[in-house]
Amino acid sequence: MRLAELIHRENGFFQMDRNYVRSMLYRAFDQQGGILGVIGTPDNIEGGIYLLMSNFWYTAEPHWEELWNYVAPPYRHTNNALHQLRFAKWCSIESGIPLLIGVISNKRTEGKVRLYRRLLGNPVGSFFFYRPDSAVTNDEAYAKHISRSGNGSATEQAVVSGRP
Repeated sequence: MRLAELIHRENGFFQMDRNYVRSMLYRAFDQQGGILGVIGTPDNIEGGIYLLMSNFWYTAEPHWEELWNYVAPPYRHTNNALHQLRFAKWCSIESGIPLLIGVISNKRTEGKVRLYRRLLGNPVGSFFFYRPDSAVTNDEAYAKHISRSGNGSATEQAVVSGRP
């Protein structure tokens, strides 16, 4: 749980639910589709990676989804991140199941992407995180256009109005 708290402190977008985290950890502990790789000792965790068996919405074919790849601050100048990525790749190779892994961070992102690219090849996309409660938006004109013209699908109108 200490590792999860460190990860959340640095990279959490939402409030941490300790019971939910515990249930995700037990998916690895109980061999229910999770793999947890940790470097260090129980008293001194240097880093870890968590892979979860998942699938996309359009298929039952599985892939490994990386939930985190984290190295604690005192160990960021070691090869731990490299070893954790190699472990994830090994899991994919040994199981024959593809690996979906990436960088969601605003700290030293370019260096992390270079490391991932070196080990895994070119990226297949990008992630964006939008928070409607704290973001400044230019979409007011679009919202006015939709409501004024009556154009747009029912879904677009519901989203713009905030009502189903």
